[in-house]
Amino acid sequence: MKILVNLVIVILIVGLAAWQLVKTFKRAKKGKCAACDYKCPIKQQMDPMKMHSLKH
Repeated sequence: MKILVNLVIVILIVGLAAWQLVKTFKRAKKGKCAACDYKCPIKQQMDPMKMHSLKH
């Protein structure tokens, strides 16, 4: 019984990791980073730079 429970837990963890990798690679093909949904400091710094370069 313990083996079955451990097997289910391992399958869930591996499945979740595979799903995250697939999602990341799909976004990368579109040209987005893995964290595009978040307001990270790098993205906040790039947004004003893009707006500045568009004005020139």
